[in-house]
Amino acid sequence: MPTSVYHRLFRFTLFAALLLLSKHSFAAIDFEPCYVTGSAGNGNLQAQCATWTRPLDPTSPDGPSVELFVTKLASTALQPAADAFTIINGGPGASSVQMMVDLAPVLQAFTRERDVVVIDQRGTGESAPLICQALTDSTEMLDAEQTIALTQDCIDKLPYDPRFFSTAVAVEDLEALRVALNYEQLSVYGVSYGTRVAMQYMRTYPQSLRSVVIDGVVPPTEVLGENVALNSQQTLQGLFDRCQQHTSCGNQFPNLAADFQRLRDQLRNDPVPMNIQHPVTGVNTDIEVGYGHLAVWIRLALYAPATSALIPLIIDEAANADNFLPIAASALRMLHQLNDSMNYGMHNAVICTEDAPFFDDTTVDFEQLDSTYLGREMYDTLKAMCSAWPAGVIDKDMKQPLVSSVPTLVLSGEFDPITPPEYGEAVMPGLSQAKHIVAPGQGHGTIAQGCIPRLILEFVESADPDEIDASCVEHLDAFPFFIDLMGPRP
Repeated sequence: MPTSVYHRLFRFTLFAALLLLSKHSFAAIDFEPCYVTGSAGNGNLQAQCATWTRPLDPTSPDGPSVELFVTKLASTALQPAADAFTIINGGPGASSVQMMVDLAPVLQAFTRERDVVVIDQRGTGESAPLICQALTDSTEMLDAEQTIALTQDCIDKLPYDPRFFSTAVAVEDLEALRVALNYEQLSVYGVSYGTRVAMQYMRTYPQSLRSVVIDGVVPPTEVLGENVALNSQQTLQGLFDRCQQHTSCGNQFPNLAADFQRLRDQLRNDPVPMNIQHPVTGVNTDIEVGYGHLAVWIRLALYAPATSALIPLIIDEAANADNFLPIAASALRMLHQLNDSMNYGMHNAVICTEDAPFFDDTTVDFEQLDSTYLGREMYDTLKAMCSAWPAGVIDKDMKQPLVSSVPTLVLSGEFDPITPPEYGEAVMPGLSQAKHIVAPGQGHGTIAQGCIPRLILEFVESADPDEIDASCVEHLDAFPFFIDLMGPRP
């Protein structure tokens, strides 16, 4: 696939019917004390860890196997609840165990009533990782033919058959884990792509769930393709509008949208060569700052309120002061973090099974897509890549609307650039016991924002969405815009 900074962005952002119990592994899982680290090597959390053997193909228990990594934070209760709490990370391709460490201050509160048990989904973290190093490391621009060739080379070097690294198989692993650890039920939190796994688990094993929290919802009927660029464009335009309506921001950056368009054209035609100290490694790095660096930074900065608040200032610094260092440093830092935290083979295994096969050129408004700041490259790149990637295991009902009576808390960020609040609202008609909370001013993934951790904890403990008083979220708001390098105005 194209592997310029611009094209690599799209790999990052992108984004079985009920099996008989005899197909599950009942082998004992022996935990030992361990320390686990979070994303980008941050944090150091004491936990219990185990390596668990599972069939590569759950329907063939005597066939090849994979080793999966499981962690546990034991409950401090004298009589822990019969259900365990687990979390499922997004990506697809990111480690749930690393997310557990990142969220340790939040998750520790859950252990007062129940165990917290987290598995790295197969293909991620330390669970039979699927790594496409050539796709990650290459810096050359590739056409469709080269994309296919590089993708095939990646497939040929994978240690496992990627067909068995899809959502359907992950659901079987999760249910087998529940059975092996002898929990009556699970309470599940899923974020971003993790909501897809959580909802398919709801569909396949409803009796195994006590409660579900889905944060930044990917509706089962939604195909992640051209909508990623369209949603991000809508969020960026909304940010521009809010800046103009805000007195300090509007006065400081009166021509923000026009400046962005001018900067976009400039960097597309004349990249700026620089030598900077890498913001993560400290190594002097040659870089030609092009539009791809600006796009990758904006695309990911929109995910969180704190980084969104920097967008007007960084655009202005480059467009009107010829200061391209913030774009270069921010893009390099984000790409480094993503390379450390994402396994792109697993990402491709999911996208090429559950999204790209449902692309339909006849329904895509390519003129509208071309008008977005991200353009149609992601759509075209995924089509080329997935033409070579083998489609994996998918449940026949996966793309159908979800109908469930499992108690569910639905969370959305008001300014989420990839899974906007209407996605959360879209799943509500099929959920008979659910509450949808939209967090004002927030982006993608709200579990650590304001009073949201407390609301999730209360819901997991009660398993009753009607008992949740969400009025506290009214105190949340967007991070104030940075007006200059000193920060926001008082």
